[in-house]
Amino acid sequence: MLGLVVRLLAMPVMMGAGFVFAKPEQIRSDQSPTFHYYLQAYPKNASIVALGPAASGEYFNIDGTIQSTNTSLYINIGSETTSYKTVTFSKTAATTAWGLEGDTIITTKASTFGRRKPYLYSPPTLQRNYWQVYFQTGSAVPSGTCNNYQSLHLPCLC
Repeated sequence: MLGLVVRLLAMPVMMGAGFVFAKPEQIRSDQSPTFHYYLQAYPKNASIVALGPAASGEYFNIDGTIQSTNTSLYINIGSETTSYKTVTFSKTAATTAWGLEGDTIITTKASTFGRRKPYLYSPPTLQRNYWQVYFQTGSAVPSGTCNNYQSLHLPCLC
């Protein structure tokens, strides 16, 4: 019985336009080659959102925005004209229609991008074990090796 209560308390609670979690959550990849890499600021440039080692993964509050509890910075999608958009950390929340579909991070229908969940990970400009994260709206990719049409997830909610 106590286990059920703990699981219920850990589940998202509907508030306003999004979900508020009882505790901040890490965000991770669950697909190769970035399997169990975690969202975080790139160590050499804190404005770049990257997937990196679990030990340095940040924790986030998700409620229409995605805000790091480590730095208080918000995750935003860039406005480039290419189909892949940079994903950056900034002091203000410009992207305010983040949501969840199960444990998957998406942009909601209210977003200027509509409901989408594909991401693109690119290692060429970053050091080993760090993959720069882009938001994908089409099929173009930056030069170099990329993993296209990936998704980002919360840890298992089981």
